Amino acid sequence: MTPVRRVQLGLSSAARLGAALRQARKELGWNQAELSDRSGVSRPQISAVESARADLKASTLLKLLKALDCDLAIHPIDRSGFQLDDHLDQFAKGPDDPS
Repeated sequence: MTPVRRVQLGLSSAARLGAALRQARKELGWNQAELSDRSGVSRPQISAVESARADLKASTLLKLLKALDCDLAIHPIDRSGFQLDDHLDQFAKGPDDPS
């Protein structure tokens, strides 16, 4: 069985969702026609979704995800302001670095 692939982008807009689907498709080396054949979603609709020109029904999204061998994870947005990069920078500097 092929492992489930994950495209990890914050999907906060139709444009980000379209970009995630496009990225997953391109990682497989497929054009839109190939994805259309495998998903049953028309090529014009795939184009519209990838460029955020169309609303996407849940059933259509599920067809695309299945064809792309991807899943969709939903989780709460982290609004704490915690930025891992800030903490990693401090760790890399060491405890004696005053900057």
